[in-house]
Amino acid sequence: RDSMRLPSHARCALIVGILLVPSRLIAQRQTFENVNAWASWFGDVELSKRWSIDHDLNWRRSGPVDELAQWLWRVAIRRTVSPNLRVAFGYAGSDTHPYGELPVAFRTPEHRIFEQLQLYHAVNRVQVTHRYRLEQRWTGRVAAVGGDTSVQNWVRTNRARYLARATIPLQGKTLDAGEWFVNVGNEIFLNFGANVAQNVFDQNRMQGSIGRRLSSGVRLELGYLEQLIQKSNGQQLERNHTITTALTTSFHLPGERH
Repeated sequence: RDSMRLPSHARCALIVGILLVPSRLIAQRQTFENVNAWASWFGDVELSKRWSIDHDLNWRRSGPVDELAQWLWRVAIRRTVSPNLRVAFGYAGSDTHPYGELPVAFRTPEHRIFEQLQLYHAVNRVQVTHRYRLEQRWTGRVAAVGGDTSVQNWVRTNRARYLARATIPLQGKTLDAGEWFVNVGNEIFLNFGANVAQNVFDQNRMQGSIGRRLSSGVRLELGYLEQLIQKSNGQQLERNHTITTALTTSFHLPGERH
């Protein structure tokens, strides 16, 4: 049996080789780069101690602001199961336009239903968030017919997303009104289902931002996001260097403060 074992250096080389395979494949694909700008409004309205409505609106441009890239809107009903666990169910819609170095032929509308679970924990002064989201997506295939463009059919796919984010207060152990903070995070997107062939890996977003909590319910952030997208043909990559601006608001219905 000992004679069948690989030497330690050979095992290390094998492991390194396996890990390098995805990097080599990505390096062989054609990559297009853009400079973009995203403006976002994230908000929630607390209905009761356990229930809230979440929403966000995203305006995304390329060039960094010369071309409209995408409108995206989202709304969800959320339940707080415990201080460290939240679950949500919602709908999202988007309208993506041709933009950048690798534009699509026509705009692409999309409808999504999603289920979400968020876990929270603290590491000393750092607040860590883990967000797991499943999306059922209907993407419109648009074509020109009779001099006009319209959706010819809707393609059904699924996507799983995982976000890990750390929020670091800069002026104490807690994040209070008037204080600054840093957010760092990474989110990976994976496609699955019958209509997914060449792009199981969909995209990755790596982000860092600095922000200020203006009041107990309002935060403002400015940051940088690197978005790496694999196109559906599996042979082309899009790398977006993105300036991000985000406003986050949190409100309570009258009489629902806890």
